[in-house]
Amino acid sequence: MATSLATRRAGHRKAAVPAALGLLARAWERLGAPVAGRKVPGTRIVAVLSAVVGYLACLYTIGHGTNLDYSDAQSHLTIARRIFDSKAPGFEQLGTVWLPMPHLLLAPFVLNMWLFSTGWAAGLLGILALSATTTGLYLIAARLGLGRAGRLATTLAVLANPAVLYVYTTALTEPVLIMCIVGGMAGLAHWATSRRRMSAGELAVFAGIPSAAAVLSRYEGWALVMTGTLFVLIVAKRRTGSWREALTMAGGYVMIPAAAVLWWISYNWAIYGNPLEFMFGQYSAYAQQKNITDGGLLPTKGNLGLTLTTFHWSLLETAGVLVLALAACGAVVLVFRRGFANSTLLVAVTGSAYAFALLSLFLGQTAINNDHSLPSTWWNNRFALTALPLVAILVAVFVQEITLTRRFRPWLIGALLAGLVAQNMWWHEDPTGRLAVLAEGRMSAESTTHSTAAARWLNEHYESGGILMDESARGNAVLPVMGIPLKEIYNRASGDYFGPALEDPAKYAKWVFVNVEAGSGARDSGPTDLVYQAMVKDPGFNVRYSIAFSTPTHRIYERSSD
Repeated sequence: MATSLATRRAGHRKAAVPAALGLLARAWERLGAPVAGRKVPGTRIVAVLSAVVGYLACLYTIGHGTNLDYSDAQSHLTIARRIFDSKAPGFEQLGTVWLPMPHLLLAPFVLNMWLFSTGWAAGLLGILALSATTTGLYLIAARLGLGRAGRLATTLAVLANPAVLYVYTTALTEPVLIMCIVGGMAGLAHWATSRRRMSAGELAVFAGIPSAAAVLSRYEGWALVMTGTLFVLIVAKRRTGSWREALTMAGGYVMIPAAAVLWWISYNWAIYGNPLEFMFGQYSAYAQQKNITDGGLLPTKGNLGLTLTTFHWSLLETAGVLVLALAACGAVVLVFRRGFANSTLLVAVTGSAYAFALLSLFLGQTAINNDHSLPSTWWNNRFALTALPLVAILVAVFVQEITLTRRFRPWLIGALLAGLVAQNMWWHEDPTGRLAVLAEGRMSAESTTHSTAAARWLNEHYESGGILMDESARGNAVLPVMGIPLKEIYNRASGDYFGPALEDPAKYAKWVFVNVEAGSGARDSGPTDLVYQAMVKDPGFNVRYSIAFSTPTHRIYERSSD
């Protein structure tokens, strides 16, 4: 009987092997199958595979704690949680420094304190965003008429890049922005290539909604909507010859993104009394860049050569030589093969965020620094990821072109894969020295070493009593690491509670977390610690408080008398 049972098990194992091979063969066929109406074969396969890769990336980065290296990543987690956990909870906690969509999407995940403090909240959102991004690129490639080689090439351009995978495990705004841009482009690709004439309402749903989400993610989304509207006008006019029909379709696409813009302006007007607070307010990019410009640290402003050099070095040190070379060849092939057909214009719209990033750098609205810039340091290199959708699609176009000949296809694909492996092996030897995004994250983590140590100490010793701190000051964006409910903290986001706590800290807070570096900025600037300023002006502070923990840049004081 035992022999019979063993025989049956062996038979089941033998039968399972052909079944598994058959399943893989069918999946392989679906990845190259032609588009059939709304359905693109292989979409679910790409979505699931991407989610698995994203999960593995999260296990690595969160396990090593590097997902919280960027101070901005911790700030985004904090803003999302402040909506419901704060001295003054509510949607006004979204602020105006950043557009609200990344924080709104993060909010459900940061409800749990463990997910918030470890960064897994952002990791879970990043897994979904990575899956949506690669799936969207796959859909665009398929709608452009590319076969299996091209579709998989655009997917690999994302999933085989460690810098991209790292960013998608963090709470930075790039994952949400790129996901929404790709979603909007996939909707436009569906509309432009569909044999069935879609209505303006359908265009609003499939392309307008994700584009509106991009509008509320970062200002690159605004560029997408402007170029996307022009694309719809041109394609609709080519199809129908009627300007009325073209304007109707363009209106259908732009109405929801336009409503998103109006909502953002109205929000700023209602909360800050200025509809353009996000452009010219005290925490706006304009105010921040003015300080940098006045210090002579923005040489790209008005200098086209430095702008192109600085940005493309960041892009090169993020995407890699091989991928950028393939993308450049893909651009040539696209124009040579298709001219200015609708598909070419669609790819051009995909590059709107890339063009916007260059323009912003040239106009002095953003700053990027790398090891080839002036000055030489690491700052905002992740902005180069805005070119990712364009680069990935152009790579797909070129790979599809060179693999059309069956005779050389295996050799060419093998050579490309070998090159990709070699690129990753080279990166692996010194990831934080050769990948700009990782180098920037490491520098950010090193700059907050002391504040992070103070935050962890307070996490271990805090029980109750309240904390006074200026989270907006230099090095103080460490609330996720601190892991304490935000309603326990008096800071700038506490509304009317912060001012009185500054004047009489002992009445409100048992603990004071402060940056003791002498800030030289204005009162409302980020680097200035308002708690430190109030502390040094208060002669009785050291009587009521004693030092509980100290580092070269940060101290934690505990109230010594009640």
